[in-house]
Amino acid sequence: MIKLIVGSKGSGKTKKIIDLANAVDTLQKHTVFITDTNRYVYDIKHGVRFINSAECGAINDAATLLSFLGGLVACDADIDPIFIDGIARITKKEISELEEFFDRADKITGDAVIVFTISMDETALPEYLAKYEKI
Repeated sequence: MIKLIVGSKGSGKTKKIIDLANAVDTLQKHTVFITDTNRYVYDIKHGVRFINSAECGAINDAATLLSFLGGLVACDADIDPIFIDGIARITKKEISELEEFFDRADKITGDAVIVFTISMDETALPEYLAKYEKI
């Protein structure tokens, strides 16, 4: 299940996704937080698996991020939720170009919740994102 945190740059999306990640009971669930910087490594509580996609070398586009997500879920069926801050920055794509990515990510992660931040005004979101819950 995909959920979105949408807002313009500087609107508090990253703070919101960090707060959501830190609120998960990591004794009950395996939680993953993916971003493309180490800037927030000390803001995420210890029980959340922090992954800097820029340091992984291979995660530099939508296809490799999908493969990475598939590998995460395949290796640990208890991963839920997954938080991804800055999907457009990580994939180096415009949101309008990521329809297939979102469809495949929803299928790959199965019942796990995956939360994305998207930097744009909600009224400017592409139509394909209308089916996903905004938080």
